[in-house]
Amino acid sequence: MSEWIPTPVTIIEIDPERCTGCGSCVIICGGEVFEIREGKAAVAHREGCLECGNCEVVCSADALRIRVPAGGTGIIYQCG
Repeated sequence: MSEWIPTPVTIIEIDPERCTGCGSCVIICGGEVFEIREGKAAVAHREGCLECGNCEVVCSADALRIRVPAGGTGIIYQCG
């Protein structure tokens, strides 16, 4: 089980000038965070972010940035 602890900082940044709307971030995201709106990637469900960074890696347009939130916020994994 995991839990999303709110953070006041934007952890997912998309540069609309660079985004081509290819959908790679939508496909790779295990948290179903992204969707394509008006031909560009958009954050639809921030609380689903697993902070893995896969979206940033697959973005061939270099339009996406992930900033890891401060300790005590963001995704908190619980095992057991």
